[in-house]
Amino acid sequence: MKKILRDSLFLAIFLFFPLKVFALDYVVFNEGVLSPKVVKEINLIGKELEEKSQIFAGVAIGDNTDFETLFNMQKELPKSYILLILSKKSHRVDIVGSKGVLNLIDKEAILSPYSGTGSILPILATQKGDIYNAAILNGYADIVDRITQARGITLNSSIGNTNRDTINILRILIYGFVCFALLYYVQRRMKRKRNG
Repeated sequence: MKKILRDSLFLAIFLFFPLKVFALDYVVFNEGVLSPKVVKEINLIGKELEEKSQIFAGVAIGDNTDFETLFNMQKELPKSYILLILSKKSHRVDIVGSKGVLNLIDKEAILSPYSGTGSILPILATQKGDIYNAAILNGYADIVDRITQARGITLNSSIGNTNRDTINILRILIYGFVCFALLYYVQRRMKRKRNG
């Protein structure tokens, strides 16, 4: 009987314990909000970032879990860390971390509600499609990109800011066209006054 209990205990430990020990824990908490594809992408980026910079970059996202519970998860993280937190229940998103790591990023820019600067809130405000997966992945990629730029390292698994770069290029082209049209209009008016 002791052998059966011991074997059962060993089997239970073997089946459940490795999930925590051997799993990539860059998604510290996910209450069924993030898709497996996004979790895999975050784990891939987080692992490479930690290997190259010794900075742990994690995500905690809850559906029915309040913000304070998610906020307290940072106590169990490594010494040098940053954590992106989103609570659907509390309608709150924030970035917390150790002082040295927070100084590497511009937290206000990442959490800005304006689409030109912010990488999370503008997506959450759209209410179109799978906003939570898109917002968290986009925000996480922005955080990691800022850390790698500050540290002067490059990641093979980085998503980059291609969407933001494309939008900024389009914005410059549109503003340039408007300025050109205004200058052309003013020049034509001045010519008419001189000739008339």
